[in-house]
Amino acid sequence: MRLPHLHPCCLIWFCLAACAAQLPSTPAAKGEPQSTSIDPAVQLAKAHRYKEAAAAIRGVPEPSDVQQRLTFLRVRASIESGLGNSKAAATDMEAAAKLAPQNGQLRAAATLARLEAQLDAHQDPGPSLKVLRTMQLPPSGELEVRLRTAEILSGAHLYAQAASDYSEAAKLAPDRPDIFFNLALAHYYNSDWNAALENANRAKALEDTGSTESLLGDIYEKRGDALDAVHCYQAALSLEPNVEQHRLTLAAELLRHQTFDAAIVVLEQAASLFPESAHVRVLLGLSYYLVDRSTDAVHALLEATQLSDDSGLAVRYLGEITLLDTAAPDPAAITKICAFADSHPVSKTANAFCGGVMLRVSQEAGDDAHREEILRRLREATRVAPNESAARCQFGKGLEWAQQWEEARTQLEACVRLTPGSPEGHFHLARVYRRLGLTSLAAQQTRLQEQTAKAESAESVRRANTVSRFLVLFGDAKTD
Repeated sequence: MRLPHLHPCCLIWFCLAACAAQLPSTPAAKGEPQSTSIDPAVQLAKAHRYKEAAAAIRGVPEPSDVQQRLTFLRVRASIESGLGNSKAAATDMEAAAKLAPQNGQLRAAATLARLEAQLDAHQDPGPSLKVLRTMQLPPSGELEVRLRTAEILSGAHLYAQAASDYSEAAKLAPDRPDIFFNLALAHYYNSDWNAALENANRAKALEDTGSTESLLGDIYEKRGDALDAVHCYQAALSLEPNVEQHRLTLAAELLRHQTFDAAIVVLEQAASLFPESAHVRVLLGLSYYLVDRSTDAVHALLEATQLSDDSGLAVRYLGEITLLDTAAPDPAAITKICAFADSHPVSKTANAFCGGVMLRVSQEAGDDAHREEILRRLREATRVAPNESAARCQFGKGLEWAQQWEEARTQLEACVRLTPGSPEGHFHLARVYRRLGLTSLAAQQTRLQEQTAKAESAESVRRANTVSRFLVLFGDAKTD
């Protein structure tokens, strides 16, 4: 899902070209060093090189001339906003507005700056919103204020309030599809599917684009209209065939509804069109796994790790699939999983998957030569991420294998608390309880194992759960 674009320096009428025009060249007085000019800071800020711009303006004194001081304050506020210091930006903008009390646009810009600072500080934005919404401005100025207010509110995830301003902006400019698109998006994030659909269709009527069709697909999916969602995602792809995201979105929708073969066709085409895309390879690997093409799945995921400098998602899928699949673990996959764990010591899951696949190989081979390393990795995984189910469950299994019953009990009890719907956790905990002579507790875990196994016994249910879980991981990783 797309978010409205909000530039860090979003204060309206911050046009640095206009600032430069107001200050023809800010020449230095005779005998003064050239550092009294703000021109270098203006140029650097226009290029979004804010740290350098801040250094350039730091040695420039505030001019005594009112017009030059006003420009100076606006430029400095722009730089401060670009650096994320919204409080300082608001202070400078308010000082600039006081120098020109009759300038309504400047007052609006100062109020917008204060609104952004309030939201960054988690303060009540009500007073600033009231001022912005009651200002008397020409229609073009009011439109700009509404749009910038809505952008700032959207950036703070205040979508219901953002929708109010987008709605007013749409009344002022009913021929602009981008406003209706952002209004639909605000309603979408506010979970108002009907309003989102209405405004997305209005945007489409004005201009049909891939982004609009994709948003309509998202809305239909939330409304439970899977077929309409697929049609919209297909329309987005037809309108913008060179946009990778449209193919990923369509494939994810097909996977979500277990139309695996169609998803594979979409992703294989995408892989040929976007050979450098790790995301396409990751989703293709998942798709192969879901139709029991494990070798192809591992191959696609290994390719993904070679395409991305940060291959955490691909490695996690490799770990998940290696642990879940009945086929013998691929040596190249094990090497990649453990190499990633070694290079990412604070990863929440890397050592859990490395230790887990090593444990599986050792158990199947009847070889405990790597027992010390396996337990070390799994213990470290629980230390780094004590609330991560993969770490607790794999460590519990490893301790059971090593016949360290009491500690295995502690880890497996944590495992079943974190994943109460997993039959495997209950199975292993029941075995440990029996070893400890806790027959009543063992019987209880066996019953829970049977209940959870029955709940996911249907193959379609198992696949649906796997798809849902994996797509959540995929979506989270792309958003990050």
